[in-house]
Amino acid sequence: MTGNKLDEVDLAATDFRPGSIEIRSAIREAVTTAAARNGGLVHIADVRPLLPPWATGPQVGATICHLARGGYLAHTDRFRPNGNTRTRNRTRPAEVYRLVRPLPEEN
Repeated sequence: MTGNKLDEVDLAATDFRPGSIEIRSAIREAVTTAAARNGGLVHIADVRPLLPPWATGPQVGATICHLARGGYLAHTDRFRPNGNTRTRNRTRPAEVYRLVRPLPEEN
């Protein structure tokens, strides 16, 4: 590194932001904790408060959808209010799932 300039390598090596793997790991941990606290049931309004502040955005919903598609979360045909007061999703109902098998580790 020369002077005050950082090149791409230096920027990448000092990047403090969590990556996709860390975010998905936090989501899986929150899903497992929510299920343990709620008799196996998982709902986004119960998962969201368990997430660290940096695990936000579209990866949360995408990861839960992926877990449902993969057969880890089963549909219960029940819905609850989304619980997200900061976005327009607060007006949309969100599905309640049941955790039916242990979640996989990140590949």
